[in-house]
Amino acid sequence: MSHHVIVEASKCLQHALWLGLKEDPDTAQKVTAKANIVLSNPAQQVDPTVVRQLSLWLYQVMPNEYLRNAPMVRTGSGGDDTVEFYPPLAVNLQYLLTPSTGSDMGDQLVLGRSLQIFNDQSILYMPSTQSDERAEELHLSFAPRTIEELAKVWEAMQQPYRLSVCYEVRVVRIASLRRQVGGRVADRSADFRGKAA
Repeated sequence: MSHHVIVEASKCLQHALWLGLKEDPDTAQKVTAKANIVLSNPAQQVDPTVVRQLSLWLYQVMPNEYLRNAPMVRTGSGGDDTVEFYPPLAVNLQYLLTPSTGSDMGDQLVLGRSLQIFNDQSILYMPSTQSDERAEELHLSFAPRTIEELAKVWEAMQQPYRLSVCYEVRVVRIASLRRQVGGRVADRSADFRGKAA
């Protein structure tokens, strides 16, 4: 996937939330439009035309610990299989999910439904925007944080703590543009003249 994969992953999660929230009659009244599920910091000002009712904020990107030493990728594009690309950068995305419906009961209702949506759809298939690439498989997991860890996130935003939960998405791959060209073995020979038997 290209460098667009991070924003595509965020939009994929936003879309899954919207489909799940709008099909439930109770949460459909609390989150009334897909645009009201914002992908920005829950403390940040949004466009005045947007009513923030739920925030899905990407707050940290970490390297995936299991795919750091992946092998080179041979593409075979254009019939040339001598070109190898460096392995993609595999990262985990960490999100802060914060309801903002304007009422405590509404926030709890939307949070509960969001937890249900992400639990039921813990594997999401994100179609590629590049026609020659396969769909990316996103593994979504609830990432419990202590109250102290969450408080630090809110302190970094210089905001009082609010009801929120963390999720982690594994694995998003950002393709490398670095490549190396290796030559094919075109001819080989063996010369044993002058060698002792």
